[in-house]
Amino acid sequence: MSGEKQTPTQRLTNLCLRIEEAGVDAYLVLSSDAHLNEYVPEYTRRRTAITGFKGSAGDVLVFPDKSHLFVDPRYHLQADDEVDHDRIRVHKLGITGEKTLSQWLTEMEKERGGIRVGFDPFVVSTQAHAAYKAALNSPDSELVPIEQNLVDSVWEDQPLPPANPIYTLGDDLTGCSVAEKLASIRKEMEEAGATVLVLTKLDEIAWVTNLRGTDIAYNPVFEGYLLIDGQQATCFTRTTPPSEVLDGLSGLIKFEAYEAYFETMKRIGAEASGKVWLDPRGTTMGTRLMLHDDQELLERANPTVALKAIKNDTEVAASRNSHRHAAAAKIRSFRRLQDSIKSGQTVSEEAYSDMLYEEYSSEEGFYDLSFTTIAAAGSNGAIIHYADASPNVPLQEGELFLVDSGVQLLGGTTDDTRTVIVGTPSERQKEVYTLVLKGHINLAMQKFPEGTGGVALDALARSHLWNAGLDYGHGTGHGVGAFLNVHEGPQSITARSGDETFKVGMIVSNEPGYYEAGWGGVRLENLYVVAPDDEMPGHPDGRKWMRFDPLTLIPFDKDLIDWDRLTPEERGWLEGYHQEVWEAISPMLEDGDRDWLREACEPPSVL
Repeated sequence: MSGEKQTPTQRLTNLCLRIEEAGVDAYLVLSSDAHLNEYVPEYTRRRTAITGFKGSAGDVLVFPDKSHLFVDPRYHLQADDEVDHDRIRVHKLGITGEKTLSQWLTEMEKERGGIRVGFDPFVVSTQAHAAYKAALNSPDSELVPIEQNLVDSVWEDQPLPPANPIYTLGDDLTGCSVAEKLASIRKEMEEAGATVLVLTKLDEIAWVTNLRGTDIAYNPVFEGYLLIDGQQATCFTRTTPPSEVLDGLSGLIKFEAYEAYFETMKRIGAEASGKVWLDPRGTTMGTRLMLHDDQELLERANPTVALKAIKNDTEVAASRNSHRHAAAAKIRSFRRLQDSIKSGQTVSEEAYSDMLYEEYSSEEGFYDLSFTTIAAAGSNGAIIHYADASPNVPLQEGELFLVDSGVQLLGGTTDDTRTVIVGTPSERQKEVYTLVLKGHINLAMQKFPEGTGGVALDALARSHLWNAGLDYGHGTGHGVGAFLNVHEGPQSITARSGDETFKVGMIVSNEPGYYEAGWGGVRLENLYVVAPDDEMPGHPDGRKWMRFDPLTLIPFDKDLIDWDRLTPEERGWLEGYHQEVWEAISPMLEDGDRDWLREACEPPSVL
């Protein structure tokens, strides 16, 4: 085996031996890392290392005889394609009768009369640990923390942890200084009686410090921990920021080595004094276990979550700027694609993805993509998070082409999806596309009072699809950061969300869709910022009204719209949106691209 690259199956086989040596019946391998990131650095992609499944979400329960991968509907098809089904059973969550990981633990406990499950405490949140613990009811069952991650012990070619440079964002992009942010956090700590706040999630640390990095692909963050008390904020990183960054912080934040975090937490635990604030969703059991059992804890969402979600005027302005540049680039790429196909050229998924990247990277202030571009032709569009644009899959006449992409452009993070037709659409393609578009418009037009959450809004995007017997297996909307992660909370639009209420300044996606194996997929996604609506009459109980203000400015494919299916109100919204696209983006384009945009934005009665 020397010199040969390990396969996931080989690693899984070796892992099963380690499980037996550890004296446990099973072992949890989660998609998260020590910072509970959605997207993780290469050295922590342990679930992928043993299964081959590359999706950003999905957890594995490994038994020596059979392993179990649990994935939500976004990844059903992808998991089927990527795992060894002889060794791994795929549990497709969302399908009637399918059990979650917690439910499966209960099932296995009943079957075996008790079960000991090993886990790495530094990749399991305290909230998830509580759920797994609650699933085990037998006195012979136990969750067993194992300090060394067992996957690491069998991953021979595991990459090294990153230690990349850290840089700063100025107040002209953040709109709020580090001193102001720390003051706001400490005020909430004082009101809650907390003496120390522990932050482990990387986007929260980046937001508080106004620092950014490149430790995770497409996410401008750096690996670290942050402890905040009444007098001092201490950041533990693998890379010491350069002197100019330290000078700019004026002693507000002290930097120590990454590994020093563990000794510091053990010291806090030994003292067992004061009240330590831990976010159950954002803190691992590894951190919790370093504290004394008698330590007084405050376990609830930490204050940075809400503060970060509500963008200030500077952040909103930067986001609008980034979306205009992203739109201009994507429009140019669609024009190039159309010209290439009309000239008889064969364009592959990968060729278009490269074309789009060229256009993005030519924009002033471009920093990086915000996630791997999804360029899915034909039936690949049914794979919701299809991420491997292929040089061998051509765009073909009569097929749908789904493009989900975004950029990190200084000060802003974008995310948009357009589905276009190659050639002439079928009646069914137009029908499905129009139903998805009607759902998007229905949500985009909605006015809503303060106190409204995502659960109340989710059905607006699905109603037309539901009435046609169709649906989609993902949420309708997620929050988006400001030059940070493309997915952030707490706000979301989904039938099963925590139902955080929307507030002015929050950014959220609107992305209904439909997916069918062998046929393809349609998804139409814009980002919107929550804005006040002063034109509505007063609410009966005095609450203020809000609306969604579009950030994404890219036309929808008119060739796929069945205009007779649109109500006058829907058509009015669409024409108004396309007029806004034209007015904002056309000055940024040259003649040929401007002509393409004019035609794309003109209503059919004008053509």
